[in-house]
Amino acid sequence: MKPFLALAACCALMALAGCTNLPKAQDYSTSLGEPQSQLQQDPNWSGGRIWVRPGPPIGSQFDRKLILEDVTYIPGDRPDQLDMREDAELRQRVLAYMNEALRREFTQGGYQLISAPAPRSVRLRAAITGTFRNDRDPRPGEYVPIGYVLGQTAKAAGLRDQSARLLIEASARDATTNQLLIASLGAVTGSNLPADRKPTAADVQSAIDDWAHKVRLQFDRIWVAEIPKTQ
Repeated sequence: MKPFLALAACCALMALAGCTNLPKAQDYSTSLGEPQSQLQQDPNWSGGRIWVRPGPPIGSQFDRKLILEDVTYIPGDRPDQLDMREDAELRQRVLAYMNEALRREFTQGGYQLISAPAPRSVRLRAAITGTFRNDRDPRPGEYVPIGYVLGQTAKAAGLRDQSARLLIEASARDATTNQLLIASLGAVTGSNLPADRKPTAADVQSAIDDWAHKVRLQFDRIWVAEIPKTQ
């Protein structure tokens, strides 16, 4: 019995190691002109990194007034395994959904969306800077020895589903002076898809929703934590 348990534990650890193939934000340089070396791990988001301007609390100098720029796709030296660079229709659909998700998330979060710079307002820019097709996370049955073996066999044969993943960057700047206030970098996971199927915009919608929510929560924490309490 003990050898079997040891084998099961070993296979479980190997399977869990497969879950770590989510692209790490720190492995890729930022493309929005923000200093990558200053980004720190977000303690509330395992796939995210964050930088906040040192100095006076942002929440004391800026209201929750946002100019949301149209989200873009920035090709570079990062992977583009979902072919967003070449597939214009896919790219347009994904970016359109991201714009909707951002507007929905920040509106529901109590932010005022404006179209032109105003006193104490912030400009938010976001971009997809990497796309990935990684092996999907193992299903529960694959953590047992025979399931793990079958899962690895399917992977080797090219039959195992993959997951659509995105690397997304965002920056918040003073809408009047353009001073950098916040830099964010995050990796998120979308739907599972067969290895031989071309991805669609629907495959990354859940990833976009997750990213928009997490970025809005980053903003919430920065504003709430840094607004001085009145006596």
